[in-house]
Amino acid sequence: MNAKDVLVTAPCETHRPGPGARAAARLGGRIPQIDTRRLQLRGPRIYDFDAFAEIMTSDRACFMGGPFSREQAWAEFTQYTAQWLLHGHGLWTIDAQTRPSAGFVTLGFEYDDPEAELGIFLLDKAEGQGIAEEAMIAARDHAFRDLDWASVVSYVARDNQRCRKLMRKLGAKRDKAAEEALDDAETCVYRHVREDA
Repeated sequence: MNAKDVLVTAPCETHRPGPGARAAARLGGRIPQIDTRRLQLRGPRIYDFDAFAEIMTSDRACFMGGPFSREQAWAEFTQYTAQWLLHGHGLWTIDAQTRPSAGFVTLGFEYDDPEAELGIFLLDKAEGQGIAEEAMIAARDHAFRDLDWASVVSYVARDNQRCRKLMRKLGAKRDKAAEEALDDAETCVYRHVREDA
């Protein structure tokens, strides 16, 4: 562990009031907000990073190449957030009735991904309540309805049985051709397909 890992909050993680913060709030307000029966998916705000870092610096990130340092988690958080400006899709914070920042759902695009991904990151306290399924359905519906995508994939670690079960529950099917093209024996590719596609 180095000195950077010990630092609880880096200066870049803190809210800085003023014109810049107001401009950020206006930009964040342009991110589509999705309301479901129990959840609100909204644009990430700087104070959501603590929840994101809690996930990414813990064993919960083991199927995503982690756990990461807090600095690496910040790089992931800002990369997912920046995708709204670059691609028109990205990371949403999941606010649940029981707790704000219950986790995150994304229509993300990692540097090495061949196509955009529907992904989910939950805090351990939010597990077992159907939040992942509800959030993923909402994000997937947005991709199909508003972005006019015919399909979207989820990359799931082969050993992540819980997530694989969720993919089956969502009706996603293994895409063997996409797995062969990915050339990663540890990753399953699940494809979600729009009904009329």
